[in-house]
Amino acid sequence: MNEHSFVYLGMDLENLLLELLKTSFPKGPLKSEMFKMHNSLVGKSVHIKKAESEYTMCGSCIMRVKSNLFKYYHHEYEPKFDSLVFQDKYVLDKRPVYGINKKR
Repeated sequence: MNEHSFVYLGMDLENLLLELLKTSFPKGPLKSEMFKMHNSLVGKSVHIKKAESEYTMCGSCIMRVKSNLFKYYHHEYEPKFDSLVFQDKYVLDKRPVYGINKKR
């Protein structure tokens, strides 16, 4: 973990998304928390259709879970967090691109 990391146990959606923005590929406790959040939203979101194994080593599966969480936040979650800023663009899988609001 780096100086910006903290204990991931029981992380809320805002803190999870902020931590995901700080890394290109989630590993360890962050990956575990990401999968737990994703699996808790199965059936509650149109973007999250099935549970995924948090023990997978498949890189595209891990990135799909990360992408699904950002799609869920962008299209379904209310209220929006002041700490996240939509960059007015989408990447290949139609995932909205967010940045961290430095003005908070």
